[in-house]
Amino acid sequence: MPIYEYYCPEHGKFEVLKGREERASNPCPICKKKAKRLYSTFSFYFFNPFTVDGEGFTSKVVSNNEYREMNRAIRER
Repeated sequence: MPIYEYYCPEHGKFEVLKGREERASNPCPICKKKAKRLYSTFSFYFFNPFTVDGEGFTSKVVSNNEYREMNRAIRER
């Protein structure tokens, strides 16, 4: 479920966790007036276990067992 950000002119910014089908509007939890939905950015980090520094892309094909073993080794770091 995504977290939506809203802004109330009287009480400032607040966040609400809700499903996509119910995202249209949300009242302020303090004054119950209609709040404006904000559009925020998010951060994304891609980790590639096949490279030395964890970034970049590779075309190496591995079996499921090799993949599980690499994941285990990464978690142990």
